[in-house]
Amino acid sequence: MQPRARPPLFATRPNRQRGQAYAEYLVVTAALLGILLLETGDTVTPLTALIAGFKSFFSAYSFTLSLP
Repeated sequence: MQPRARPPLFATRPNRQRGQAYAEYLVVTAALLGILLLETGDTVTPLTALIAGFKSFFSAYSFTLSLP
């Protein structure tokens, strides 16, 4: 009887890679949230500007849809 062959090393790594990707997504998301919530002095905050932009574009989009 022959001994069982060990599985290749790369077969055991997908779990570790998925954990690494999760950590990278978490870091990038936290950085983006930090930038959006950053106070920039007298100017409008990035989050407020983003919300105003969405409102403006949705207003234009809904107007376009209402045209005959």
